Amino acid sequence: MAERLCPLSVGEKKAIALAPSHTYAALDNLTGRAVHQLCSLGLKKGDCIALPSHANERTVALLFAAWRLSLIVALISPGLPPAGIQKRLQEIHPRLLIDDTSRFFAESFDERRELDLDPIALLLLTSGSSGDAKWAAFTLSQLFESAETVAHTLGAQPEDRWLLSLPLHHVGGLGVLLRAFCSGGTVVPEDKQLPYPERIESAHARYASLVPTQLFRLMQCDFQTISTQLLIGGAPIAQNLYDRAIKKNLQLLLTYGLTEMSSTLFLTSRPVWNNQIPYLGHPLPCRQVKIFQDELLVSGASLFSGYGNPPQRPFTDWFSSGDCAIYHEEYGFAIIGRKDFQFISGGENIQPEEIEIAILSCPNVEQAIVVPLDDEEFGTRPMAFVKTSLSHHQILHYLSTFLPKFKIPITLAELPDSDNFKPNRAQLIQFANKNYHINKTLKH
Repeated sequence: MAERLCPLSVGEKKAIALAPSHTYAALDNLTGRAVHQLCSLGLKKGDCIALPSHANERTVALLFAAWRLSLIVALISPGLPPAGIQKRLQEIHPRLLIDDTSRFFAESFDERRELDLDPIALLLLTSGSSGDAKWAAFTLSQLFESAETVAHTLGAQPEDRWLLSLPLHHVGGLGVLLRAFCSGGTVVPEDKQLPYPERIESAHARYASLVPTQLFRLMQCDFQTISTQLLIGGAPIAQNLYDRAIKKNLQLLLTYGLTEMSSTLFLTSRPVWNNQIPYLGHPLPCRQVKIFQDELLVSGASLFSGYGNPPQRPFTDWFSSGDCAIYHEEYGFAIIGRKDFQFISGGENIQPEEIEIAILSCPNVEQAIVVPLDDEEFGTRPMAFVKTSLSHHQILHYLSTFLPKFKIPITLAELPDSDNFKPNRAQLIQFANKNYHINKTLKH
């Protein structure tokens, strides 16, 4: 049985662990009190509890308290409606749903600090962007290996501040929390009431993780200088957005990761661009990758344990990422799109991410998702959902100057509003084919 101290014991006791004012000692004390309360409920090792992922001290304390007791924590989005929460919980059968955290912090204190790294400790829902999301299961060994490797690669120091700009129920957001605590730093929850530049500037953070949509919104604002190192990942980024950010002297680090690898697999400050696709170099230490039939296969110490509770392992040594990749001996690996997103139009293979990148290269386009629209003549034709201030005619004219005709979307529609930075592509495909004719007219 592998054990280690809780990361809350790593930082200096008087140092701030969670901004604005929770020190490592205070958060550790709060965790000990939560341990005592969880014990009083008769929970035993291996039991599962469900915890809404609010970015506050009580959620963090309960998370680490559960891990001290070798419980499994299923982090769920607090934005899910009750019916959505119940649907997800029926898949994993938790012993307890903690919908009110206030009752878990009595004065009694439990001193235990050791964490067992080997059992399943966490369940996270995958993004589900290409279909229904699945619960991915992790041990603390996998999670801490990922966090410590990324923190070491970045050169993180105890005095560093980390902006928590992604939700904790996403592997990227949880990664920020663990990286900061494993290196003795400070986590600063994002103040969503502030404009984008001020959210970053007011945090005085050395690191922040953003998806390209967040970077786009930042670049729409007027700001002088931001010294924070911005880790960009989670979706393809357009080269013109990257170039504009570099010209504003932003410090960008392009990343690629996946939930099943406990977050980051590639991280580079010097991507090499070719045909608007960035080459990301080689994987971080203790991670292995290879390409088989155009698909990226991954392995390593941070690879998850399987899907479900208890987890079913759908792989042996190598996990199929579902992402298509290419390799260059000098520049390393580049990700070109999802294998299961590809579709055929009139006998031509369409990789929708190629069209999305082309649309995103058009100024003032915030998001773009391309899906197949059923067509009797061609089988399918590409259709695009976009979020932009431009007219659809302007975008189509722009694309016609460099994309072949069969890759130009047959129609465009407004991308529905969502709190999720990774829209559900399967739902958009269903919506498109229910509501749109190929002659560009709505069915309703």
